[in-house]
Amino acid sequence: MKYGVTLVLELDMKNLESSDLVEKIYTRYNIYCNDCKIHSDLTEEQYFDTMEDLAIQFYKTGSPSPGELATEIIGVTQDGKTKNRWIKQR
Repeated sequence: MKYGVTLVLELDMKNLESSDLVEKIYTRYNIYCNDCKIHSDLTEEQYFDTMEDLAIQFYKTGSPSPGELATEIIGVTQDGKTKNRWIKQR
């Protein structure tokens, strides 16, 4: 019986995923330094690469310090429209 229930749930999830009613939201990142946007609309990979570069720069030069940086995480639809601004953190 448990197998039958699982199968029904899987079929419903597949129908939901293929439905036009479900809108995909992609995560994008903005990076701020002292409240000035220095990088925008980064993918996750680009965000991590940029943060690594900023960390290396900090250890070489002493700036920007981690306290000066903030990240804004944004949900963006496939057509590029901003859906949600989830978080802005230091």
